[in-house]
Amino acid sequence: MDISFENRDLTIYTEYSHQTKRIQESAECVVPDTDADIDKIAGVMSEIYLKSKDLSARGVLISGEVSASVFYITDKKESVSSLTIRKPFSVEYEVDAPESETLAQITLLIQGTDIRLVNPRKIAAGFEIEGDLSCYHSEKLRVESRLPENAPGLHARVEEQELTLPNAVCEKSVSINEQFPFPAGAALPVKLAGGKAELLVSDCQLIGTKVIVKGTAELRVCTFSEETGLPAAHSFSAPFSQIIDIGAESMSSCTVKPEVTGAYYDLVDTINGERALDMEVHAVLQIVCSERQKILCITDAYSNLMPADLLSRTQEYRESTPVQTLELSKEEQLGLMEPCSELLHVVSSVSRVSADAGKLSVSVTLDFLYRNAEGALSAGRRTLTLTKELEGEELHILHIRVLRVDARAEGETVNCSVTLIVCYCVTEKRELSMVDGVILNEEAVYIQESLPTLTLVRAEGESLWTLAKRYHSSEEMILKMNENIENAKHMLLIPKCI
Repeated sequence: MDISFENRDLTIYTEYSHQTKRIQESAECVVPDTDADIDKIAGVMSEIYLKSKDLSARGVLISGEVSASVFYITDKKESVSSLTIRKPFSVEYEVDAPESETLAQITLLIQGTDIRLVNPRKIAAGFEIEGDLSCYHSEKLRVESRLPENAPGLHARVEEQELTLPNAVCEKSVSINEQFPFPAGAALPVKLAGGKAELLVSDCQLIGTKVIVKGTAELRVCTFSEETGLPAAHSFSAPFSQIIDIGAESMSSCTVKPEVTGAYYDLVDTINGERALDMEVHAVLQIVCSERQKILCITDAYSNLMPADLLSRTQEYRESTPVQTLELSKEEQLGLMEPCSELLHVVSSVSRVSADAGKLSVSVTLDFLYRNAEGALSAGRRTLTLTKELEGEELHILHIRVLRVDARAEGETVNCSVTLIVCYCVTEKRELSMVDGVILNEEAVYIQESLPTLTLVRAEGESLWTLAKRYHSSEEMILKMNENIENAKHMLLIPKCI
């Protein structure tokens, strides 16, 4: 006889595939005929854009574009100029799920940009790109199992567990347009030399079935002016908010993975005759909302009437913590190849990220533009590595931002202080073991007359459930028979219960 339990299910989203891939791309760029020859590379600003996510029966194809704004000292060593190298790329992931059932999210990182001077008129760039892909699909989660009412003699052990599991996975595009005036008194910018746009999420609130995502678009650009002929760094920020219908009415936490899909900057003249920066940033907000679920599952069962075979299964889930923010700082003295009389400009970029075995390691590349002891322009590149021990099975880096760089030159050394903001979450694997049903062996029914009505046992180190199962009783009957069970000195009366 097959006995099925009464169940209640909820729809959740399971991360059934998580893959990380790295690729290398290369590109070359020639200096325009109107510009001077290159003497030395002085700095690099890199950006990466997500262009498309294409799902098919074979998997997921990610397409994007990576670019590098390269600053260089001209051949006369008296000025600095720049050029930009762009390279499209694609990364293909094999995913075993139909296209219609897959919800894919991607986090893109530049793990390194290598710039090489081929000749005074040509630059070669090498990019190392990392794509961290998570794929979700919906499935039913059994949140409650109970015995049917017409199951005499059958007993079940019900255990409660709590899991934090995704109950909504979606995405939405966002566009931010803003115009920023340059600081009063600053040198008038005449050329844009490079930029980097980032979206930072500060708050997520659920109202009804809609999540309100708030944050800021952070923009860093370098410009040139006719007065100095040197790059100058500027930072701007603009708030944004988006309302996204997730279709769920409850939420314990929300993880947002912003990916910039395009960024456009332009120098403009305002009606007041001032110089300003026009910004247009496009991005996609990839959202995973999670809810704390209480699971009531049957972990064991038996019958007092006949032998029972259990239909058991074990299901694995990936449980992620809410987004955590970590601030990392480090001070270090870095050496130069020659004495520095004046430090002019520092370009910083995250060049290497790893999160293995609970250890976070972030390398920051620092490009120094300075004047040497003779007053000529020179440049040097150094790397500073920040580390932190973190707890958790799997660390997933969502975003890394260089918050602050302080540098002071002393002779042939530069005293540097770097501060980073790291957004991450920790994923752990959880297993649920449960019983889905019972098969009763009606051909081997117990002879009830042969079973003692009352048994006195010494219960040392055994649970009431184990005793009840062995002596054809129930936990309730044992507790009723032994009212002062804590003072029973490990001797219990076990009544037969049918």
